Formats: sequence, structure tokens, C-alpha cells
Amino acid sequence: MYNWAHAWRDDGICALMGGHNGGRPRALSEAMVATALEVARAEPLTLAQIAQRAQDVLGEPLPCRIETLGEALKRAGFSFKRNHYALKKNATKRNSR
Repeated sequence: MYNWAHAWRDDGICALMGGHNGGRPRALSEAMVATALEVARAEPLTLAQIAQRAQDVLGEPLPCRIETLGEALKRAGFSFKRNHYALKKNATKRNSR
């Protein structure tokens, strides 16, 4: 807030139009995200499998939590669903007869 107020006082609205250049750098490199996207597009995998294959391709460990990779993939348009390994109700009824 302090920097924005000074920018407004010093240069007016033009100073605010430049955007924000501060903040923490991203944990994932663009190369890691691009590799994870390629792996995810190749075949249906879990997030952990995508992370493992991306690490294998790049030869470096994931520099963040796996959830961070998931968020990066979501920003790129991917969605993940939890695998569900339950029997269908109809299958259990047929077997119990």
C-alpha cells in the first residue's frame, strides 16, 4: 500500500498503470510446468504420477508441494478427479443373490 500511495502522489495514474512487479517468485519453473503439461496430455495419470514423471524427465526434484503443481496445471486448464475404486450397487446386488 505504501508504494502505491507514493506512486500515485509522485506520478498520478500513469504510475499505477504499470502493474505490480513485486512479490515472491514462482516455486515452479516454466520448464517444470511445461513438462508436466506434456506428461498430463500424453495419458490419464494421477497428480503424483505426473509429478514423478516430470521429475524423471527433468532430472531434478519437485521444488514445492505437489498441490502447487496441481494448481499450476489447473491454471493451464486441467482438472483432477479423485479415483474411486468402489463397486457399483448393481454389481453387488447381482453377486449376493
